[in-house]
Amino acid sequence: MAEDSSNAMIYQVSIKLPAKIDIVFLSGAGSKNPMTAERVNRLTGPMLSTRLKSKQKDFEERYDQIFNINNKIVSKELSVGRAALSSLLGGIGYFYGQSKIALPKGFSQKNGDKYIPYWPAALYTAVPSRSFFPRGFLWDEGFHQLVIWRWDAHISMDIIGHWLDLINADGWIPREQILGAEALSKVPEEFVLQYPSNGNPPTLFLALRDLASGIHAHQFSDEEAEKISTFLKRAYVRLNSWFQWFNSTQSGKYEGTFFWHGRDNMTTRELNPKTLTSGLDDYPRASHPNDEERHVDLRCWMLLATNCMRSIAGFLKMDSSLEKDYYKLSDQLSDFETLNKRCTWMTKLVPILTLVTIQKRFV
Repeated sequence: MAEDSSNAMIYQVSIKLPAKIDIVFLSGAGSKNPMTAERVNRLTGPMLSTRLKSKQKDFEERYDQIFNINNKIVSKELSVGRAALSSLLGGIGYFYGQSKIALPKGFSQKNGDKYIPYWPAALYTAVPSRSFFPRGFLWDEGFHQLVIWRWDAHISMDIIGHWLDLINADGWIPREQILGAEALSKVPEEFVLQYPSNGNPPTLFLALRDLASGIHAHQFSDEEAEKISTFLKRAYVRLNSWFQWFNSTQSGKYEGTFFWHGRDNMTTRELNPKTLTSGLDDYPRASHPNDEERHVDLRCWMLLATNCMRSIAGFLKMDSSLEKDYYKLSDQLSDFETLNKRCTWMTKLVPILTLVTIQKRFV
């Protein structure tokens, strides 16, 4: 039974397995329209199967070419790689909505809300899992782009550009983008709010470094290299703002040290409070979070970022005082002797601190 202005149609189909069935929905096509039958034939049966096989063949050939597949790869490994890539590309989606930004402790809105909304924003991004994690993760996205730029650099630049569009005046990007009802329905309430003091590893620099290095190595055509150069030049100001946010808000007590902010120093439920912001959630760190911490993983991310900014500035022929600062900071962070001195001090102190804090926590 059909009703005027209805927006749902329900069919029940009973079949005996194994079986295949093609279902076609043609908007605005009536059964008396002579073009309907032709359109159905193009979308079902042998014609559809032939077209799908042709597209699958194109995908497999391009996959083999881009990732330099040789005869040493066994068929099972090859099929896993192709499935992983297709799932990654198939998970790319477009989201629109507003993040919820936590207010400082003790503050609340007149209506009692302890958050303010971020501006309405769009995000084109890959996701870890469309069915279970239908939202953008800043930490994950850099790893996604290590694969996606090889498949299509234009898609990768579009995605990175969307993420950089989310940067605020302080240089901060909310690490989880829970935009829209679908994304919000999959997130436990305690993880919805985003904290302006907390970051996520700047993994986008991994893909950006590859794009910049690819131009140096002449991996791209002249047209592609020009588009990538233009993109990096436009993105440079925002990347600098993002880097400076890390350098100022995540810096440690001593020069050249960094630590992930956002660890719970009041919890009595965990001996080693999680470091969700680092991406390495339960990696063992100091049992009592404080500003004496020195997280080597964050120092490594900062070195990656400075080297990337230095590389971009190099091929764009930028030579201001800002670029000179990146060269200087890159040299400082890559000084292993300085790192070793900091770590040696911590190695001697950590066992003592650990014993004391364990006693405090359980006495």
